Amino acid sequence: MSVSPISMPHDTFTIQFILRDFWRFLKKPECKKQAKDFSLSPTLKLFLALLIIRFIGIILEINGFQPLILHFTGEELQKQVHADYGIADRVVGSLISAPLFEELAYRWGLRFSPLRTAASLGLIVFYWLPYGGTYSTTIIEVLDDPGFYLMVGMALITGLTAYALFSISVFEQPIRRWWEQNFGWVFYTSSLLFGLMHVFNVSEVTATVVTLAFFITFQQITMGLFNGYVRMRYGFGQAILQHSLFNLLPVLIGLLQ
Repeated sequence: MSVSPISMPHDTFTIQFILRDFWRFLKKPECKKQAKDFSLSPTLKLFLALLIIRFIGIILEINGFQPLILHFTGEELQKQVHADYGIADRVVGSLISAPLFEELAYRWGLRFSPLRTAASLGLIVFYWLPYGGTYSTTIIEVLDDPGFYLMVGMALITGLTAYALFSISVFEQPIRRWWEQNFGWVFYTSSLLFGLMHVFNVSEVTATVVTLAFFITFQQITMGLFNGYVRMRYGFGQAILQHSLFNLLPVLIGLLQ
């Protein structure tokens, strides 16, 4: 029987081990291993492993994806600019609300249960409504926006309907079996949806931008894959923490500009 990484001897738990285990997980995602309770002990090594993966992604972006995007769009892509987006909004949005709500949407429900999975589906619907992906980092600014509450209502209807369906015993067990048997599809779909959602951060979403969405959001897709792995191996709390650390560097760079 295989052993969960957290339960292995401390000297075996290294950055190299995380990278190898992540690669094994990508080849065959599985949901049968029980994630450990939240622990701070692997946080730094997980973050350093993610930095290595991110560095490789940046090299691919600079040398391949950015020239490709520039060739087809004819200009550098501009991100949305939010007026009155102050320091407090940036810190709360990027380091607290985005990690929490995006992980609830795309990672919490990966380990199937009627409540977790229904809540995640509802939040995914919210994020894929028009420009929903920008709300988690601008949550302070949109509380007076009527469209925000319409999106919340549609997400609630989706989540409650899914919960009612999943809770019916005649449906729950077949869905659970399908989920476990086809977890690879579930895992990769979740990671892709998470990453591609960030295409809405581009100020003008044209047909060309949509076509190139995979390359534009490659960093976020990679992060989605890694945090899906973290959620299944090390628990949901660790996934939130790694997401926040992932956002920390851009926030610091933005504050220094």
